[in-house]
Amino acid sequence: MEKQFDFKRKIYDELIKWQNDSNRVPLIVDGLRQVGKSYIVNKFAHENYENVIVYDFRHNKSLRKIFDGDLDVDTTIRNSMPYFLNENFVPYKTILIFEEIGDCPFARTALKSFALDKRYDVIATGSLLGVLNYRRKEKIDIPTGYEKIIEMTSLDFEEFLWAIGINEKNIEVLKGFSKKREEIPEPLAEFYKEALKKYIVIGGMPGSIKEFLNTNNYLNSRKYLENLIVDYRGDFGRFINSKNEEEIDYKLQSQLNLIFDSIPAQLAREKDTSKFKYSEVKKGGRSNEFEEPFEWLEKAGLVLRCFNLKAIERPLEANSDKTYFKAFIADIGLLMAMYPLSVIQDFLKDELDSRKGAIFENLAATMIRKSNFPLYYFSNGTQHLEIDFIIEGFDGIILLEEKSTNGKMAASRSVMEGKTPFKVKECYKIINSNFGKGDFYISIPQYAFSFLLEEFQEKLNTLISFKEVKYPDIN
Repeated sequence: MEKQFDFKRKIYDELIKWQNDSNRVPLIVDGLRQVGKSYIVNKFAHENYENVIVYDFRHNKSLRKIFDGDLDVDTTIRNSMPYFLNENFVPYKTILIFEEIGDCPFARTALKSFALDKRYDVIATGSLLGVLNYRRKEKIDIPTGYEKIIEMTSLDFEEFLWAIGINEKNIEVLKGFSKKREEIPEPLAEFYKEALKKYIVIGGMPGSIKEFLNTNNYLNSRKYLENLIVDYRGDFGRFINSKNEEEIDYKLQSQLNLIFDSIPAQLAREKDTSKFKYSEVKKGGRSNEFEEPFEWLEKAGLVLRCFNLKAIERPLEANSDKTYFKAFIADIGLLMAMYPLSVIQDFLKDELDSRKGAIFENLAATMIRKSNFPLYYFSNGTQHLEIDFIIEGFDGIILLEEKSTNGKMAASRSVMEGKTPFKVKECYKIINSNFGKGDFYISIPQYAFSFLLEEFQEKLNTLISFKEVKYPDIN
């Protein structure tokens, strides 16, 4: 009999915080399909509200008709009642869940009415919100200021550890070593190395983790991920037309498949790894043909882009070059499922060749994004400087170098030793070993990297304070 799993997710606390906000507006939980949005939203709703009413626009298309006319709250509730004969629309005690709100654009427009009315709480889920209106002539009103959007990703490494049965007390021990930058006892180090290997091959998609936990067989997880990728491809080029009907842009679909298939190979390139090349998507391919489709994949949450910096100076976003970037798959397990099974076997036996660096670099990129940092790197061909990742901390710029195969960090050394005009605060070397210190950097194990990023994010969120200023006595 298949076991049932209730994975703890960090986003649950954000939902509670939203509910406790007296000024709350309708909430949209956006993210890639099958990351667990519907499960966690329904769990939260049923644990915190007397009445929960679910509008599933993907699987019950007739519900879209509710929003064909006026979009005030009274009309929406009146139009809804024939579809929910056994439900109670009790004001102030009912939450409405709009599943896949992107499939019913006018339901999203209606969120403004709910925000102003305040009798009913609304949470919506969406997986293609940034792309369903792609290339549409018709414009759907987005209720700016009357909705809050939070992004949900697949499980991060800490959530994965919870899922496989590692208790929070033991994880806090690892976090303690990370905060002190102290060497962790070797048995613990080996344990977390093996846990990270599992995370890399299984990934953070809940369905993949469930398959592994039910069967203790990676092949079942891989089959799930392969089928999931097929489902994602089925969404490529899909949009909702002016009649609230689904259509497919087949030219766009073809372009999206070419880009998506190209990413694993480009990551594993042994030479000239400084950027994603459209010419390797298709012979003669150029940015004017593939830039917009690439944006589609990024907005769908399936692909991450890491932009090159023209200068390592704050603010980083102002110095980013949007035409020069690296590309990664948003979940490490999905990337592994796109490689041949032999790659997984060699990886688990520590016998992998050049692809090992690609895998760990993709892992680092996903960890950075799951920690809510934008992705940037630095590559300067004339000065032969290349730094894997760069983030903006509370009080300075931080260099992050992923070094699973090659320990050299000439570019970071140049920056840290003042041989360039750039000023940075710290440099971290992400390695497949223990904590340590070099002459200009601190070494962080790959299995502790996400906790280091969590530490940086906590500082950003808590160390902002204003000097107390008293009104002057001018008498």
